[in-house]
Amino acid sequence: MGPVDFVRGMEEALIRLCGGFGVRAGRISGMTGVWCGKAVDSGQWTVNSGPGTGTEGPGTEAGPGRKIGAIGIHVAKGITSHGFAFNVATDLRDFELIVPCGIKDHAVTSLEREVERPGELPGLETVAHVAARQFGMVFDQPVLALESLTALRESAAAAVPTFPAEDTPVRVPAEVERLMGGVDRPIRA
Repeated sequence: MGPVDFVRGMEEALIRLCGGFGVRAGRISGMTGVWCGKAVDSGQWTVNSGPGTGTEGPGTEAGPGRKIGAIGIHVAKGITSHGFAFNVATDLRDFELIVPCGIKDHAVTSLEREVERPGELPGLETVAHVAARQFGMVFDQPVLALESLTALRESAAAAVPTFPAEDTPVRVPAEVERLMGGVDRPIRA
């Protein structure tokens, strides 16, 4: 998977996260991130939050798309640093002090502003768990919830290693031997 596909996967996970809370979101061509309102994702559409009524709901004023999720990625020497910001119950007034993502003509929004009933929105931790599940599904990777880093370390220490591991070759692959300048020889277990 290349960097662009990776970013598109991150966008997809956040788009699905929005959908899970009844908020229609998508992409705007040429602009990384996740957007509500007028956006491009297999055609143009305009968000209307009313429950099937076609009427505009909170945060759906006309105009260009509103950014709900920002994504940053840096690739150097095959190492990827990445992250995302997803506005759940963010104080949007703070964005008036900056030009978010360097984009002057698009507003920033939050899940709280876009949902039909903001008072029923779950807490940040619940939204984070839903987001983690979406990322796991999009990237086809298991996502496990742990209480803390200490719990992760304890579970790793308690795991009984099996040797030889199923993915450990019995012999050094020929291409590795060639690179090391040695001959193919068995490995002692």
